[in-house]
Order: sequence, then structure tokens, then C-alpha cells
Amino acid sequence: MQGVSHKATQFLGYSIKILILAMTVFLVGKRLAQDTAPILEHTKDNFISIFTYSNIAILLLLSLFNWVFEILKWQALASHCGHISTQESTKHVLKAHITSLITPAKLGEYGAKALFFPIEQRKHILFLTVLGNGYQMLATTIFGVIGIGVCVFQLFPSLKWHYIIALLLGALTVFMIPQLLAKIRWSVKGYSWKRIRNFIKTIALHTKQKAGFFSFVRYVLFAHQFYFLLVLFGVDITYLLAMGLITTMYLVSSLLPMLQVFDVIVKTGVAVMVFSWIAVPEITIITISFLMWFFNVVLPILPGSYFMMTDTSLTRQKTSVL
Repeated sequence: MQGVSHKATQFLGYSIKILILAMTVFLVGKRLAQDTAPILEHTKDNFISIFTYSNIAILLLLSLFNWVFEILKWQALASHCGHISTQESTKHVLKAHITSLITPAKLGEYGAKALFFPIEQRKHILFLTVLGNGYQMLATTIFGVIGIGVCVFQLFPSLKWHYIIALLLGALTVFMIPQLLAKIRWSVKGYSWKRIRNFIKTIALHTKQKAGFFSFVRYVLFAHQFYFLLVLFGVDITYLLAMGLITTMYLVSSLLPMLQVFDVIVKTGVAVMVFSWIAVPEITIITISFLMWFFNVVLPILPGSYFMMTDTSLTRQKTSVL
């Protein structure tokens, strides 16, 4: 009877994996089919000059390092619950990435990572995942606020005092939020702000520093990948203004939760709006946004799919729980 239960659990685990992969392939394939035709039409005249071996190698390296630092960040955070190797962290991150593609606001990432750990540690893993994404959002916010300032002072100088006042009010709000949360006894699923804060305090300082550092490095990498594509497509813009527009675009788009596989739609729409301030052709920004999505979201699906179908640690974890 126990053998039957074990086989049934394994069958269920593989069925779930196949279902997730099938949904991911369908959604990504649908997105690729819709976007590739106009992009190829736009780039056909200068395709060879843009997509040289060296340019593709640079784009791939930037994407690779982007994910390497995400893997290192998760390894550092997960060490709070127990040591995991770089290989294990790679499996966790890439398989969670696939799961997050078919869920809004990357919610699938939280559940997927938690399943790699014993039941008694899963709540901690959820908080650690939130903390990791929080550091990434912190990097997005800090660079984004600076980027908005660059855009305001260079493109809309008449709004500079509005920006300064909003910046001061925002800083005051951020300073007051922890005190307000403590007073109103705010909680999530029964976890009060005090309890969450106390849990964060139990995490070693060097672990939090590593996670924060890796988050900021990741942000710098993919922001410069976008800038590199602007250069490849011949957009006439200074480095400072380009980074201001890029960081503004990422901040605005990060505030709009959506299925990650369709995140390219949100980022593209915001990017077109932001870069319209300097009259960059829409099709150029659409192409760059698509390439960013392809290199950083689509390509990692390949190794993630391999790990999902060949690694049995998740199935074993479920079996041991049952």
C-alpha cells in the first residue's frame, strides 16, 4: 500500500511539472509568435550589423551574470535555514522562475521555493523570499527615484520643485511607515509587523548585506543591458539621460503586477511612454524591450525545464511529507 502511495505521489509530482511546463511553453510561444514578426521586419535591414557574434555574446553574458547574482542572493538568504550549495540554489531559482511565469506578481516563486524545504521551515522561506524581492525592489526604487530626478532636471526643469517636494514627502513617509505599522498592529496572515521585524533581526547582518549587494549588482547589470541595446540600435542619447529614462521605466513598470510571462507588455508600454519624451521611435523601444524579455525571461526557461524534469528532490520532499 505504501508503494502504491509512493508511486501515486511520484506520478502526481511529474504531472504537475508537465502541466507547468506546458502552460509556460504555450504562453511564451504565443507571446513570441505575436512579437517576432514586426521586430524582424524592423531589424531586417541592419540585422547583421546589430546581431554580430560579439554583440550576442555580450547580451548573453549580461543575462548570465544577472542570473548568477540572483542565484548567489538566494543561496545567501537560504543559508539562514541551512546551507545549500550553489547547484541547489540554481535549481531552486530556475524552477521557481518557471512557476512564477504563470502566476500574477511572481506568486508562484514563493510557493515553489518553500517546497524545497521541510514543512517547519517553509514560513521562514516565504519571508526570506519576500526579503530577497524586497531588496530588489529597494534597488529599483532608489535608482528609479534618482532617474526621475535626472529626467525632471534635464527634460522638465519647470517641475524640479515639484520633484523636490515629492522627494521630501516620500522620505518622510518611508521614515514614518515602521512606526505607523507598529501602532496600528498591522499583520499579514496573523504575523504582526513586530514579529516580522524580529524575524528579520535574527538574520545575520552579513547575509542581509550580501542579499542587498547582489540585488543592486543585478539591477546595474540589466539596466546597462538595456543601455547597450539602445547603443546598438543607434539611439542618440547621453549616458546620464539614458540611465534616467531606463530607471524611471523600471520603477513605474514594477508597480504594475501582472503575469510575468506578459510582463513584457507592461514594460514595453511604459518604455514606449517614457522614451517618447525624447522622440525615440516606438518600434525601436518595442524591439529592445522584447530582446530584454527574451534574454532574461525566456532563455532561462531552458535550463529551468531541464532541472524541473530531471531533479527529483521536490518529489522526494513531497513523499517524505506524506
